[in-house]
Amino acid sequence: RLINRKDNKHKVMRYPCDQCDYKAATSKKLKLHRKREHDCVKYDCDQCDFSVTTYVRFKKHKANNHEDHPCDQCDYQGTTARNLKLHKESKHEGVQYPCDQCGFIATRIGNLKL
Repeated sequence: RLINRKDNKHKVMRYPCDQCDYKAATSKKLKLHRKREHDCVKYDCDQCDFSVTTYVRFKKHKANNHEDHPCDQCDYQGTTARNLKLHKESKHEGVQYPCDQCGFIATRIGNLKL
């Protein structure tokens, strides 16, 4: 993997975009750039101001921001898929994060403050 990364990082950028200053190392990357940046295929969210050029990112946005995320073990309703995952870990799976300097035990790693 490192060899591929090094090869791609140090390739001569032979494929300039004719619509902006972007230069790509491969024709495939230039084609992808053009599609994302210049073909103006946009997916606009009908529930907020979010806009994106790929359907996969649009679908992920909708799922994480505008769909219900009910817990299948209690009445909790997550506002995002991530919140539901954290809820299940802390409330139903017993995931805990003990402080190594005192007796405090957090249910989320972000609640451990230095």
